Amino acid sequence: VKPYAQDASLGISEDSVVYNYAALGGKVREISKLFGGRVVVEEYVDGREFNITVLGGSEPTPLPISEINYSLPPDVPRILTFAAKWDPNSLYFKGTSAVCPADIDPALRAHIEDTAVRLFRLFDCTGYARVDFRLDNEGHLKALEMNPNPDISPNSGAALQASAAGLSYARVIENILLMAMETVTN
Repeated sequence: VKPYAQDASLGISEDSVVYNYAALGGKVREISKLFGGRVVVEEYVDGREFNITVLGGSEPTPLPISEINYSLPPDVPRILTFAAKWDPNSLYFKGTSAVCPADIDPALRAHIEDTAVRLFRLFDCTGYARVDFRLDNEGHLKALEMNPNPDISPNSGAALQASAAGLSYARVIENILLMAMETVTN
């Protein structure tokens, strides 16, 4: 259960994963009140988590894939909470890290890249975007989110992926700006 129109995991906490209808109703009311209205309720998909940044316009280029490593106690939901991203003293911040490039087999890598590029085109993205995935316990790839405006700060996952591809942060930002100027002039 999460806010409809927030980013950076605002409103997402350990208790965002609910296990019964009573908890669902309570969490929906809480998030609706805190964030002014609409709420997203989606199935929690357990399994390995990946994300990939795609750069480009008409010819999108996927960067190396990251896997989120969850080193958390077994009873703690594996989700990227607000604390995981912004509270260095939290269990979630200390217990999650991104590994890039992800240690995955070539077939899964190709499937993630192909799906990310297809989604990039489907959503008519330009410049950059990120797609988050989970590989469920049956081995099915599930797209969790298509983010057309992810964090691209120097410490972001996008910067980590660019570095793994041999691209400097400055070069990535320059390319994004050039694509934006090209879009505006066309």
